[in-house]
Amino acid sequence: MNELVSTIAYVLDVMSEGTNLYHSWRVSIFASQFAKAIAPDERKTIFYASLLHDIGYLALPEHITHYLFTLEDPSQNPIVLSHPIIGAELTSQIPNLSMIAKLILNHHEWYNGKGYPLGKQRNEIPLGSQVILLADQIDMLLRNESVRGIKAVEKEISAWSNERASADLIDAAIKVLRDEGLFDEVSDKEKIPVVFNRVRAETGQVDIPSSADAVGIACEVFSQLIDTKHPSMIGHSKRVSVYAMLIALAMNLSHDEITRAKWAALLHDVGKLGIARSLINKPGKLTPQEFDTVKIHAIYTRELLETITDFREISIIASSDHERYDGKGYPMGLKGDKIPIATRIISVADSFDAMTSKRTYRKAMSKEAACEEIERCAGSQFDPRIVKEAIPVLRNLPISLM
Repeated sequence: MNELVSTIAYVLDVMSEGTNLYHSWRVSIFASQFAKAIAPDERKTIFYASLLHDIGYLALPEHITHYLFTLEDPSQNPIVLSHPIIGAELTSQIPNLSMIAKLILNHHEWYNGKGYPLGKQRNEIPLGSQVILLADQIDMLLRNESVRGIKAVEKEISAWSNERASADLIDAAIKVLRDEGLFDEVSDKEKIPVVFNRVRAETGQVDIPSSADAVGIACEVFSQLIDTKHPSMIGHSKRVSVYAMLIALAMNLSHDEITRAKWAALLHDVGKLGIARSLINKPGKLTPQEFDTVKIHAIYTRELLETITDFREISIIASSDHERYDGKGYPMGLKGDKIPIATRIISVADSFDAMTSKRTYRKAMSKEAACEEIERCAGSQFDPRIVKEAIPVLRNLPISLM
């Protein structure tokens, strides 16, 4: 679960259409070290809230740092203004992360009341949110070429005393930056992953109730991020997950196999977060070169999910949904039973939803027409045994599930 949260943060920055920002990771490093000094009991909460603090920005055409740099008053942009609210709503869906959601909601509030979205001030702002704001602002300073070295950073943030953050918090932060040698470490982009993993291990893990399907819910939140970035795909991953589960149930697969199909279906398109909106939403046919670029999303999906220890098998299932039963798919060219059974199920579910959903370049097909196309492709694109089990399920889907 904790690795999954870190991976979501990675997606927000490292896979933002080829950029390599490390914004959330660096903010979480600063915030965790500041919290260690002034609020040790809240350190875990502050660290994980820092990781997810910009989760709501994906509705924006550019990375959030673009707007904070280029707009004189970012709060005048309605989408920028709302990203803490969107982030808090997404995060609050995951069990036991309600306090993290609260910190995210308030992380752009200023100590003098001139922040957003709620205009809170002083002690109305949770201390954790003040820490995240300061860490966030320091990261932005490090991206400003006119601010070089720790002395310049100290001068800048000292001017924010009782404006953006309290004087006590700023004094404590400056001491940490000096004493920990932190500034030099995170100023070196190559060292950030090593420092991040060290700080994450030292900070510890968020406690998740064992009775809650926290991972399943987190996977659903992850799938919503895809919808946020690519509105043409709204609900796609969730529907594919439902269809795949129903097919797996009809096949009398084990509980574990059904769960793997559910989670992998929710995450099968996560690699598309690294693909430009212009390609995913292109109204016409893709050129061969553009199609090759889009196909890379399957590799992105596998690389992302492999960073989560318990998701190694899920990563293979989720990233193989474009393999074909006849071996003519991608990215590995797997054939027949070499393709995981959960993947073969997801491939049918994915194609059915794609055909029955409206796209910018065509109308939605009826479920009857989609089922006929799936049957026609049995033995080539799809496993005929799975098609046989899937068609009765898909033909009889209620409108409420589509």
